[in-house]
Formats: sequence, structure tokens, C-alpha cells
Amino acid sequence: MFNILKKYQYIITDIEVIRYEIEEDQIRIQIKLELRDSSLLVIRDYKFSDNSRKYVYHWMDKNGNLRIRWDNAGHWKTVSTFPNHKHVLNEEDIRDSTESDIESVLDYIKEHIGDR
Repeated sequence: MFNILKKYQYIITDIEVIRYEIEEDQIRIQIKLELRDSSLLVIRDYKFSDNSRKYVYHWMDKNGNLRIRWDNAGHWKTVSTFPNHKHVLNEEDIRDSTESDIESVLDYIKEHIGDR
């Protein structure tokens, strides 16, 4: 995870590690990133002992308004990328999502805030 964040250090202005726990074959990560445009990305990524995964990447503007939230909660069965989906600008705008890891999310964000 931290090697990936290092790769995007030019768009990240601050990193706050809220939780980083490794217990046998389980991993729990919660990190808050402040980005170059003053937006925030809150990361929650959990891997469980059965190799299942639960993630939420919540990107918001500097005022805390939702830009996009990517997650894999299993309640949007009509989405073609189920369970992966994203909420765009509000909770009700649910869309397909091919971004399901921190690197693909940061690639998406860098394209929207500029990569240099």
C-alpha cells in the first residue's frame, strides 16, 4: 500500500494513517489522504482470512462534499460490475465501476485533478 502511495506522492500533500493492522492473514487499513487540490480521499480496505475483501474509497472536495465513493457493498445487484460500484456526487447516483483498488482510484483522481 505505501509503495503505491509513494508512486502518487506528487498529488498527495498529507497522509494520515488511522489504522494499519496485520493479524495473521487479515489486513485492516484506514488512511486519509489530502490531495494537491485540497480534496480528501479516505481509504478503508480490509482483507479477511477467507481472502474476501471489503473496501471503500471516499473522495470528497475540501468542504466534505462527495465527489465519488467507490465500494463493494453487495446491495446494488443491478450494476453490471456488481459488487463493485461507485456513487457519483450523491448517494443515489450509482454507476458501474472498474476501479476497485487504490491504484486504479488514484489513477482516476490524478486524471481529474491533473497529474503534474
